[in-house]
Amino acid sequence: MLFGLIKFIVRIATLIFSIGLLLSYTSAFIPPKSLWFFQLFGLAYPAILLATIVLMILNFLFSKKFIFPLLVILIGTTTHMKYFGISFDSEPRQTEHGQEIKVMSFNVRLFDAYKNLKPELNNGKEAFGKVFNSEMPDILCLQEYAEDETNSRLISMDDILRQGNYVDHTTTMILELKNMFSGQAIFSRYPIIHSEIINDSSQTIRSLFADIVIEKDTVRVYNCHLESIRFQQDEYSLFDTEVASQKSYTERIKGLVSKLKNAYPLRLRQAQKIIEHANQSPYPVFICGDFNEPPTSYVYSMLDEHYNDAFYKGSIHMARTYAGKVPAGRIDYIFHSKEMTPIQFNTYMEEVLSDHYPISASFKLK
Repeated sequence: MLFGLIKFIVRIATLIFSIGLLLSYTSAFIPPKSLWFFQLFGLAYPAILLATIVLMILNFLFSKKFIFPLLVILIGTTTHMKYFGISFDSEPRQTEHGQEIKVMSFNVRLFDAYKNLKPELNNGKEAFGKVFNSEMPDILCLQEYAEDETNSRLISMDDILRQGNYVDHTTTMILELKNMFSGQAIFSRYPIIHSEIINDSSQTIRSLFADIVIEKDTVRVYNCHLESIRFQQDEYSLFDTEVASQKSYTERIKGLVSKLKNAYPLRLRQAQKIIEHANQSPYPVFICGDFNEPPTSYVYSMLDEHYNDAFYKGSIHMARTYAGKVPAGRIDYIFHSKEMTPIQFNTYMEEVLSDHYPISASFKLK
């Protein structure tokens, strides 16, 4: 009797999670402008996939009936490949010709100026400088970059230029608080011949691009930070028991869903503007940054339709780029034109310096 009840519950749960997994696949194809809630299934994709696999195994053990969840998993092969970085591209990499460059993207979260990291950084200026100095990217794209001459915790622009041997840089800077200016920044070991800010009425966090001359080639580098969800203490308390909140669990869930609902259409418009701008570029492009969207999202699928994700190159792997308690997964990317051949991709998870991990990719310019 009890065993029969358990089998029934497992079958019902399998049906529910299998349908949820199918819905998570659709999030890449349905614009969030109207049917925004499909993006929630895409956000929960890894958890739903894991639950479906576990339930499929239980069905097999209990009754040898596992075909339906297996078919659902197989239907999403393309989604699994995107999320886990699986590539069956057998085309040989062009490593013998062309200029090689290394691009890094890193949301530095104001260099932890407000001491949000736990445990706190002993010497943030030294820690960030060590990353820039040891990895030595030719092009460094920083999101939530900050400058404040009165704050000794911040690594200065001159320090970054010196430690990275950079000859040029460009920024989008607005007043954050009192003496602190923040925005996005691009540092380059090669001359920047032109740069502009990309902005529209929906974008509170501005993006920018820079045209960079590399030997005989010119590339256009976009540094983007799409709309944040703007979590506050109430939302963070849902994922971290050490964070207190005076609101009920239901109120916090409603607040979380409301913020997600508001952010999805904004990021869609921002991504569309960046793609339209990049498609008109006279040069090959890199599109780097913090997109606040997982690989299962509609925004990611838009970018992936026009440009390649450098993360794909390599063996089967999965690396999250968000270092905070919220299970956001991989939301930072380096997209590139087909004219560039990626030869290596890395996510640096050795030390937590921000709520994001830095990512880098090396390329050969054809």
